[in-house]
Amino acid sequence: MKKLNIVYIARSIIPSRTANSVNVMKMCSAFASLGHKVTLLAPFTKKLEEKGVNDIYEFYGVEKNFEIKKLFSPNIKFLKKKIYSFRCLNQVKKIKPDLVYGRDDIFAFYLTQKAGYKTIFERHDNFIDDKYRLDESIFKKFIKENVNNYKLITNTQKLKEYYCKEYNLKSEHVHVASSATDVPKDFDTIPDNCEKFRNTFNVGYIGKLAKMRGIEIIIKLAQNLPDMYFHIVGGNENDILHWKNESGNINNIVFHGFINPKETYKYRNLCDVLLAPYINADELFDYMSPIKTFEYMASKTPMICSDSKIIRETINENCSILVENNDINSWINALQKLYNDLEFRKKLIEEAYQYCLENFTYQARCKKVLDFIQK
Repeated sequence: MKKLNIVYIARSIIPSRTANSVNVMKMCSAFASLGHKVTLLAPFTKKLEEKGVNDIYEFYGVEKNFEIKKLFSPNIKFLKKKIYSFRCLNQVKKIKPDLVYGRDDIFAFYLTQKAGYKTIFERHDNFIDDKYRLDESIFKKFIKENVNNYKLITNTQKLKEYYCKEYNLKSEHVHVASSATDVPKDFDTIPDNCEKFRNTFNVGYIGKLAKMRGIEIIIKLAQNLPDMYFHIVGGNENDILHWKNESGNINNIVFHGFINPKETYKYRNLCDVLLAPYINADELFDYMSPIKTFEYMASKTPMICSDSKIIRETINENCSILVENNDINSWINALQKLYNDLEFRKKLIEEAYQYCLENFTYQARCKKVLDFIQK
């Protein structure tokens, strides 16, 4: 494939702890690792950025193989998005890329497409919320004014179906690219402060600590399985205080707090089993692509995951034990099965890891996106 000059436009705060900023940085690095020249455009928002970060690439754990250009985005109500989008257009005109790609800022993509640049837009949500009314009207123009060449990337099949139905898009013009993960090179190193857990059975969760994210399930598991240690990575001080109170401060739950993304692999290495308890996922997450599960599979750690339609878009019984959220006994039985059956655990690890390599790495995702564009 011809090597491309790609401009990736984002509105993500970089550096920050947000999942979308991680996705943006990883995608840019993956495009670059395939031999393409990549420039990331992101807003300059010093007050909102993560403090104490000296090296953005190191913070995200990505290779320094692409350029980041920060564009000033003034905090002026109703105007800041528009001003930022025009600044992106000016940068695109200077760079003259083969492809403009990215997410969130539809006005910037409308402008670059209108200026004659090949432009691909990625969506992870719909436009139903009232705050997206203006974005939706611009998206309709984006589609209408380039009826023969438009392309759209979604992260779930359900979202593709939504866009095809609501905006009369042809199926071949919309491509599903599930979210992705890095594949670690180190499967042995554990955190220095966790050496005391090396010879115990460790169960882990890495992610947000908001309600309905499944921490309730983990607390019940810890209460019923006192010989196992449950490690929860993520959340701020208030989140941790809340869940400690909810758990009654039992001694087999360990809250590690927020960990730099490049260091979380060590906590996955620590664990014998990883949990992805999405409570009522079908009701709460219309278009979720479960990044957590891809990270778990890539870590060569067996996983127990909530069973739901949206999870089954990408996950099946060959790579995870799927259980009903409301049946705590099923969660307990699944954990005990993985504790006792080493052959089953090994088989689950091997199948999940291979499935992840083929479908859910950032390089695999970027290849699929570029193949779609070529077609």
